[in-house]
Amino acid sequence: MKAKREGMTVPELKRLVGAGELAPLYLIVGEEGLLRDEAVSAIRAAVMGSDEANVGAFNCDVVYGDETDVSEILTLCSNRPMFATRRLVVVRDVGDLRAKDAERLLPYLDAPVETTCLVLTGKKVDGRVKFFQACKKVAVVVDCEPLEAKALPAWIREQAAALGLSLDEPARVLLQEASSGDLGVLRREMEKLAAYVAPGTAVAAADVEAVQGADTGGTVWNLLEALRRKERAGSLRFLGKVLDAGEPPLKVLGFLAACWRQEWKARRFSEEMLRDFEQFREADSRLKGGGGGRGKDRLVLERMLLNLCRGAARAMPGPRPFAPAR
Repeated sequence: MKAKREGMTVPELKRLVGAGELAPLYLIVGEEGLLRDEAVSAIRAAVMGSDEANVGAFNCDVVYGDETDVSEILTLCSNRPMFATRRLVVVRDVGDLRAKDAERLLPYLDAPVETTCLVLTGKKVDGRVKFFQACKKVAVVVDCEPLEAKALPAWIREQAAALGLSLDEPARVLLQEASSGDLGVLRREMEKLAAYVAPGTAVAAADVEAVQGADTGGTVWNLLEALRRKERAGSLRFLGKVLDAGEPPLKVLGFLAACWRQEWKARRFSEEMLRDFEQFREADSRLKGGGGGRGKDRLVLERMLLNLCRGAARAMPGPRPFAPAR
């Protein structure tokens, strides 16, 4: 049974903040992590603007409810913005704040700092806690519960259009069925498709099948062999299997890089060698940078694989063109 919706939708939020209507306090709650991330990103863009002067690092703080003291949150909120008109403070996993600690934030609800936008976000909050009861009365509440099945087709087409993809109906249906309605999975698969098909090419069901990597079985050795053969679809498929089995992304990257080094020892220096190790270096930097979660880590590795397989033909029926990874 779907949870009862209590606040505005993410599209409604985007319209408001896009028009410059910013509130001092937001409560973004729901099981759908991708929607929560979209809501936070929309607010951040509205608060920071284009950030051409790169002052966002001084005016945006992200903390977590299970590892942050409330006094730190209050201190961050009281800081004045630097070279800007507003600051952004994001508290992720806010439901993990202890009830007694959360109550120390109650006075802030009555007098929020005008130059600070405080965003509280998480899968769920305990409605019995006094602070969250009060917060729902004064904050802008954004609902991020999973979309109903009837709303998924429109969401898929909207996301596909933003990525420059044109899905035919069988492709859309296959994407929706394979994801079981998980928006994070849907988004990842569409981002892979965007790197896989040629610009302007209609995406067919065969393309969706080629980039999927969700069936069971497979090891890092299968992944390595697919990479050696520069099989784009096979590499993505086995990476999905390995990560779904619980292997840490950094461990997978370290294994592949070590194997690559061993293979290159027996070869002459080449531009291809430089290009490959630059891909490993960039992926390592992005993974260690953190902040994106498991879905983002998977995407980093998927893009690396596509770049390592650059120039290889797709193992697919028919003469459909493919594009180099972007």
